[in-house]
Amino acid sequence: MSSKSYKILPFIRHYFSAQSKFKLHSPFIYRFYTGILKDKQQYQSFENIENIEKIRAGLISDQALINRKDLGARHNLDSSGSQQVSVSSLAVKSSVSSKKGRLLYRLAHDLKPQTILELGTCLGISALYLAEAAPNAQIITIEGCPETAEHARRILSETGNINITVLNGSFEEKLPEVFNKMPRIDFLFIDGDHRRQPTLDYWKICRPYLHQGSVVVFDDIHWSGEMEKAWKEIIADPYVKVSIDLFEAGIVCFKSELSKEDFVLRF
Repeated sequence: MSSKSYKILPFIRHYFSAQSKFKLHSPFIYRFYTGILKDKQQYQSFENIENIEKIRAGLISDQALINRKDLGARHNLDSSGSQQVSVSSLAVKSSVSSKKGRLLYRLAHDLKPQTILELGTCLGISALYLAEAAPNAQIITIEGCPETAEHARRILSETGNINITVLNGSFEEKLPEVFNKMPRIDFLFIDGDHRRQPTLDYWKICRPYLHQGSVVVFDDIHWSGEMEKAWKEIIADPYVKVSIDLFEAGIVCFKSELSKEDFVLRF
């Protein structure tokens, strides 16, 4: 069963179990819902966000081929561990959507993180959204595929974002290097290997570097049965105080003053 077919029933369950703002009694989550998730405010830099979408449009029209490697669960690779794909295909299928990019922007704009770690750079669209929201933050993003990482570096360099560092290598290989440079993570976006055990492994490796004010976003938590199992295990962690299931992504927070609660919201 394809991931697209698999998502139908979970989406139906999510749709009918989602809570409206009128049933959100937690001040913290009500503020999240009204001030971040459903916020329609046109920030001054939204003009620059339109520039990000122009970059995306250019990538979608780019038919140049990339040898993709180390792709985890998203793609079928040949025996050499690689697959030729077009830049256009990556931009359409693997980069964050405009809707999700704007959510990352609003989250980072509200949190004002000093440090941001992203697992899964792809072509750098999500990193651009995060950099636009937090221009003074130190941003490190890891990409497993050498050619994709180089392509992302070029794109980010052309935009003038000097606060983004793209590391090429496996997450397991590069995370110790990251923690030497970034011993405290304010904002973590996990958009890498979409399988249960690797997702749990990345969570466990990164968790000691999080703090009570940190926010973690997991992409595609309903992408497969494995990802749904990983999400359930993550939100059961006693360290997690609040979880927010948006179907397309999951968010966890750790503030000790919050009650242990799990929310399902429409995105």
